[in-house]
Amino acid sequence: MKKTVGKLMIIAGILILAALAFNGGRGLFFSPEKTLDSASASPKKIKSIDIRSNSVTVTVKAENRADIDAELSGANARLKSSERGDTLELSVQQEGFRFFFFQKNELIVKIPNEYQDNLSITSGSGNVKISGDGLSLQKVSLSSGSGSQRIGDLAAKELSVRGTSGNIQLENVETEKADVRSTSGNTTLDRVKGEFAVKQTSGSLEADFSAVDAPLRINQTSGNVKLELPDDADIRLKATLTSGNIKHSYPFDHTEGDKRTLIGTKGNGKNNIEISSTSGNVSID
Repeated sequence: MKKTVGKLMIIAGILILAALAFNGGRGLFFSPEKTLDSASASPKKIKSIDIRSNSVTVTVKAENRADIDAELSGANARLKSSERGDTLELSVQQEGFRFFFFQKNELIVKIPNEYQDNLSITSGSGNVKISGDGLSLQKVSLSSGSGSQRIGDLAAKELSVRGTSGNIQLENVETEKADVRSTSGNTTLDRVKGEFAVKQTSGSLEADFSAVDAPLRINQTSGNVKLELPDDADIRLKATLTSGNIKHSYPFDHTEGDKRTLIGTKGNGKNNIEISSTSGNVSID
């Protein structure tokens, strides 16, 4: 019996060595293949950039350049690029096993500062980062399953951010209309401007508006809300809580309500702000 088991192990070892010799070790977890894939396209005929990835960090940078450039680095991953009409499609596919989890893959997409059209990023479990550097786009759509999403120095006519499990951070972002939704994770809006609709199931929300010139709606199921508004805002605010307390230091012209309801006006009350929370505290400064 022992001799039989030994022979089987020897045969298995020979088969593994043969597989290594045949494909160079690709697909075996103990020998990850290092790859560096790249793709480029002219922005003159591209109206939409569509990026899809399962577990790779995606970084988008705006630069003073003439082309759209994508580079993938890491282990056991491949970059696929195609142009369908006026859409540039970039997708990252994993190959083989990923035994060495500390080895990270990253897709860096560099776009010209003059690019002014659409950007879409869909990620399964990888982080998403956009360094806009003053980039102004039409429609930006981001979605991540369990990775963090960070957007900085960006203007967009329409902005959509979806997160299942992971933090969301927007810094110095201006938009005509934004829809931000998070199932589980904290959301930070730092120096943002525009019409925002924020819906969060579980996690804290911190929002600092550089200006308020459009409606704002916040729907929070569980978690604290901290809202900072400019002193010269022309607003009418209504906040209602099922469980928790409301406090404010904002210089409203008029307020009414109790610890779970607040109605406050500043100026002529031009822009409506609505906050509803099921469980959690709300502070307005």
